[in-house]
Amino acid sequence: MSTTNAAEAVVITAQSGESSSDRDRTSPASEGPWSAAPSKFQVAQGQFLHDCNGRDETPLETFAGCLCAMNVYRVFFDYTTVIAQDQKEAANTFEAHPNENRYRDIRCLDKTRVKIQDGPHDYIHANYVDGYREHKKFILTQAPLEQTAEQFWSMVWQEKAVIIVSLTPLDNVNCYRYMSTQSGAKMTIDGKNKYNITHMGTTHVRDTYDATHLLVSKNNEPARKILHLCFYTWPDKGTPLRPTELLYFVADINHNRKLLIDDAIKAGWLPNSPDTKAPIVIHCLAGVGRSGALVSIDICSHKLDHTYSQGKPISPSSTSSCT
Repeated sequence: MSTTNAAEAVVITAQSGESSSDRDRTSPASEGPWSAAPSKFQVAQGQFLHDCNGRDETPLETFAGCLCAMNVYRVFFDYTTVIAQDQKEAANTFEAHPNENRYRDIRCLDKTRVKIQDGPHDYIHANYVDGYREHKKFILTQAPLEQTAEQFWSMVWQEKAVIIVSLTPLDNVNCYRYMSTQSGAKMTIDGKNKYNITHMGTTHVRDTYDATHLLVSKNNEPARKILHLCFYTWPDKGTPLRPTELLYFVADINHNRKLLIDDAIKAGWLPNSPDTKAPIVIHCLAGVGRSGALVSIDICSHKLDHTYSQGKPISPSSTSSCT
């Protein structure tokens, strides 16, 4: 895909952001009370959380009704229950690399962490996260530090990522500027391997995010086209200035990912296989708050789209108790 085509891909999605698919999403009719607390879910190997309790379809409507009926205490109780479970998981590699972690209390679990195969060592504060019925669709990572920039690009290259999503500005204060912000400029990261990151131009989308086209090369290998999306209207301690734009942003990410995967397959650096992953790399600062929320929105959006495609409409009166 040329730089122009990549830019057009973003614009096309942006123009179609207000399509009927956003207005017509719905969820299935009520199937009874939703009673399984997060601590009770048991996910088997190869199973998704969406398929728990022996059902093909998780009752989204009843889940929403239960959530709306919960008080603040119950919401935080469920949250702390999940956090407490994570504390039992091993994070030995995280503890062995304190200088490469932004926060001591944001652990990187051994069982889901990304292992760098061709770097100074194999550690980076990054974890695989499943999407909606898609294993390892995402990699959630902390914003790179100056001392972890090489590991970051090693991960992007190793995992054959085609899109990087930043939910924080690359201001070189809170977030290390791991790529140039000027069109035509090249940044070189020279360590165990040499990475050249060339800025090929930026498209400003709806005064909400910047889409920057990058050419990235490792040593003498052919360069790859990667799209960098920086969503700059979501403050660290707050909510998006225009929440609807976040839904359009999620749609833009998925649309452009498909186009870039096709382009990478044609270029020969992604295999033409059903098992091709090309995970979406997402970071905010810690890599858990805004990043986790974005993944949750993506999962819910796909779940709602799937539910609607099954022809399961929902009456307005069934959600009146949630308003």
